[in-house]
Amino acid sequence: MFCISIEVNGRGIATISLAGMDVVDVSVHGSLDREQKAMLSAMGGNYSEGGCGHLIWIAERGLLLGEVLSISLNEACDIVTQGKTIAELYPDEEPSTKSDFSINDEMAEEIRARPRLHEGFVVQVETSLAQKAKATSDDLNTGFTFSFLWDRFRPDQVRVRLATYCLDDVLARNGGKEHLKTTLSIGDKVAFSVLQ
Repeated sequence: MFCISIEVNGRGIATISLAGMDVVDVSVHGSLDREQKAMLSAMGGNYSEGGCGHLIWIAERGLLLGEVLSISLNEACDIVTQGKTIAELYPDEEPSTKSDFSINDEMAEEIRARPRLHEGFVVQVETSLAQKAKATSDDLNTGFTFSFLWDRFRPDQVRVRLATYCLDDVLARNGGKEHLKTTLSIGDKVAFSVLQ
């Protein structure tokens, strides 16, 4: 079965088997008001009855300036990383019953009041198909999101997206400004890095 391989600076950090999965998302998020400029996560699962539920392969790993994250969709992998449930990763925490994650007015006010911890960011994405995109922060683009998304409906493809946004984009649910949106196939790869 297909798998996703994740490397940082050429060193493998996770290999995810897609057998039995509904969806797997490898993503990097960052914003000017967060201590870490870029945070890498990998999660997904099988949400049908009897499925494995929600699994996490990488839980919020910081990416440093200049590190190169490479992600590829492969036909097969020898050794795979086992995903963990939230209970396995955080055994001492009480299970959350929260189901509403929308941002209310009070939360929006608190987010707007946060100090900027970084002057700016420049991030870059390059695919093995020679597609390249760069995104730079400004007053209307204070955060970024990069995703490498696989789902069972198109098992031999992944969707890759790089976008910048601000709080108003999040509140309006408009997805922000897209810098790259493409589809990759088996054997293709993408590289992401924080240049500044």
